[in-house]
Amino acid sequence: MRSSLSCDACRRSKIKCVNAGSPPCQRCDKSAIPGCLLTRPRLAASKASHRLIIHRRAAKSSRPGGEQSGAAAGRQPRPDEQDGSPDASDPPAVDGAEVEAHLAALPDSVILKALNVFINSFPELAMVHLPSFMAELRSVRPPESRAMLAAVLAVTKAQLSVLTTPWSHLLLSRDHYACYAEHMLAGFILQSPKIQVVQTLLIITLHKWGSRDFHKAWIYCGIAIRIMQALHSVRVAPHRLDVASERQHDAVSLAIETRTYWACFIMDCMVNSGTYNPPMLPMSEMRKLKIARPLSVVEFAFGPDTPPQPVGEHPRLAGQASGLLDFTRSFEILVGGFDIWTQVMTFIFNDGRRAPGMSAPHNCPWAPGSPWSVSRIQLEAWRAGQNCALHYPGKSVAIHMTLGFGETFVYLNLLYYASTLMLHREYFPFLPLSESGPQGPIDHPRLEAAAPSGWWEASAEQMFGAAESIAKLLHEASECGVHLMTPFTGFCAFSAGYANLYAFRFPRMNLNRSPDAETHLRMCLDYLQELRKVWKIADGWIKTLHHASLLYERATKDMARYRGRTRDDFDTLHQSVHEFRVVDRSDDHNRELDGVESAAVSSSPDETQEAAAPANTPERQMDTSSLLNQLLAEVSSNLDEQGAWSQWWPPMEQLEPPAPG
Repeated sequence: MRSSLSCDACRRSKIKCVNAGSPPCQRCDKSAIPGCLLTRPRLAASKASHRLIIHRRAAKSSRPGGEQSGAAAGRQPRPDEQDGSPDASDPPAVDGAEVEAHLAALPDSVILKALNVFINSFPELAMVHLPSFMAELRSVRPPESRAMLAAVLAVTKAQLSVLTTPWSHLLLSRDHYACYAEHMLAGFILQSPKIQVVQTLLIITLHKWGSRDFHKAWIYCGIAIRIMQALHSVRVAPHRLDVASERQHDAVSLAIETRTYWACFIMDCMVNSGTYNPPMLPMSEMRKLKIARPLSVVEFAFGPDTPPQPVGEHPRLAGQASGLLDFTRSFEILVGGFDIWTQVMTFIFNDGRRAPGMSAPHNCPWAPGSPWSVSRIQLEAWRAGQNCALHYPGKSVAIHMTLGFGETFVYLNLLYYASTLMLHREYFPFLPLSESGPQGPIDHPRLEAAAPSGWWEASAEQMFGAAESIAKLLHEASECGVHLMTPFTGFCAFSAGYANLYAFRFPRMNLNRSPDAETHLRMCLDYLQELRKVWKIADGWIKTLHHASLLYERATKDMARYRGRTRDDFDTLHQSVHEFRVVDRSDDHNRELDGVESAAVSSSPDETQEAAAPANTPERQMDTSSLLNQLLAEVSSNLDEQGAWSQWWPPMEQLEPPAPG
């Protein structure tokens, strides 16, 4: 029989829920779907909720093809659609009243477990004060807190796809929570500033960034910063700025605001890394405003005895403590590390070594006072300011996991090794000769001074050592059950994977000191394959590694054709290697492919011989770009069909380039 009762799985799938009045229903019983819970039809939606539904349906109907057909709407969805994973094709039509009723019905035990996952999984957003937040939810439950809870559940549900939790079936899809939170935020952002709104905006920023909605992530982060600045103005103003503003002077409120302000700083560093967007909240601004040092994790959890002290004019947070900073000060350490990370990425995206004047002797990386040297010294000082118990591989992930700080330990070390890798990689050749040892740039502009004896050898050891450490760190974390899945950690895995691929194909560039480079490359790829279950952004990094693997395999097996090539010949791939946001340029590559194939058909044997001429001939230079575009198009068109590692390294005879024209 079919009653008015229906389970959530059948309701989301838009199919009849056949049951006898008690769970499980026939579909859940037959398909072994856990957590079948029969409920009455949803409550009537409010006017605002109706507007949200209409907006979603209108957006969907405006797409080519309009609404789904009855057969499509009635099909059983894939598991990834039910979970709201990155592969879900369309956002759901969200009923705000249904989500609100769901949030109100969630037991405290589930909320607490979700908050625990959130706090551990996102060290960069260590701003939620659990006692205060739970007190709000248990009492008045203001709309701002409901929106923040929905945002937390959105990113937490994403993490649960790689975790084993018996309570995850009680949650809706991530898109339900995210759409509800965004809808609520639309009504909050122009009202009187509130700290919960800032925190919700930052969480949604992370969600949008991982979902490859980069523009919205940047905008949401900017709005969060503006509201946070307004809150700061309310606090420091000698008199009330407007009637609606509220000033809370207790130590807990100030501690929450301080951590949230620094979370704004970190998210700004992340969202603008690897892009050409200007920073919205630089460290100089934080120092000018004298934003207080964030409290230790213990002080923040239990409440400080006194308000946090201001930063003043000290250049580095990590250098202000009288002693070394331990894991209880991990958030403060992250702040100092991301400040350096921003400097490194800004240097690289401002043309790095190719910027005007950077080839001069006083700007060479080994020269004291050069931009590279200053960043390197700051990075090592930041590392030295930490307790040695925080240093990998001297201390293991397993030890910190038993203390409950496994994710934070992994994050801190990833930040250090990724910064090290990016600094050293800037000066290494993009496409070296197979027999070459460690060396500096081989393309113009070349450095105008010779490096000290052994400098490039030491630089190679540090760069490839950092890539190895990242791979082993992520692998060890996975084995320990420490699943740190954020866009930033994914970028670290991608960068390390690329460096290990480089060492695998050009072992002489590290003097054969990376015999396990292929194994470490596999570790990074394994991590990215898991990450793509959580965040869509991982797809772009995997594609780029495919492109690079094909290029480097060909370069090592057809040395005559690639001899003398530089990063100028492969500018598109070089750009993708550095990008945190990973813009997919596959369409551009496919459009260029038509011209390449036409040139291949019309080429003659004489032209083929000319293409094998020395690298300085015009014909040789023109052919290089066409060859790479062909490789990129082949990989892009077959990426979704390739899964096994053996297919990542296809036989050369299957990938013969077109005859050069």
